[in-house]
This record gives sequence, C-alpha cells and structure tokens, in this order.
Amino acid sequence: MAGSDLQSAFERLDRAITAVEADTGHRRALLEEREKLYAEVARLSTDRAQLAQLLDHARAETRAMEAANQAVSQRLLDVMENIRTVLAGDLNASQSAAGPSPS
Repeated sequence: MAGSDLQSAFERLDRAITAVEADTGHRRALLEEREKLYAEVARLSTDRAQLAQLLDHARAETRAMEAANQAVSQRLLDVMENIRTVLAGDLNASQSAAGPSPS
C-alpha cells in the first residue's frame, strides 16, 4: 500500500506542478498583454499631443487667413469707393464742360 500511496502522491504532485506551470504561463501572457497595452496608451498619448499641436497651428493659420481676408475685403471696398468718387468727379467735369443742358 505504501507504494500505491507514494504513486498517488507523485501523481497529485505532478498535476499540481502542471497546474502551476499553466497558471504561470497564463500570468506571463497577461503581463505581456498589459505591457503592450501600456505601450499603446503611451503611443496614443504622444499622437494626441501631436494632433493637438497641429490643431493649434491650424487654428492660428485660420485666424491669420481670416484677418488677411478681412483686410483685403476692406481694401477692395476702399478701392471701389475711390473708383465711384473718380467716376462721379469725371461725370461732373464732363457735364460742366458741355455746358448747361437744354431743358
């Protein structure tokens, strides 16, 4: 009986060792996956910071373009007003040179 008890104990020990090895492998896989996730989060944080910087730059460029657009629009309005003034002055001058119109 002692041999059978010893054999049974060795079998239980073997099953326990196999279970520990399986558990250790599973834990190692989980740790590796966690490290991959940490690396991915770090990469995403870096990407987010770069995108935020690009967005800030794009917003600054947009504001500059809007200001330039406003300045050009104002200049065009000024030029159109000057042209109207010149045309109105030429019209008055040509009417004065032609004399009074017969009524």
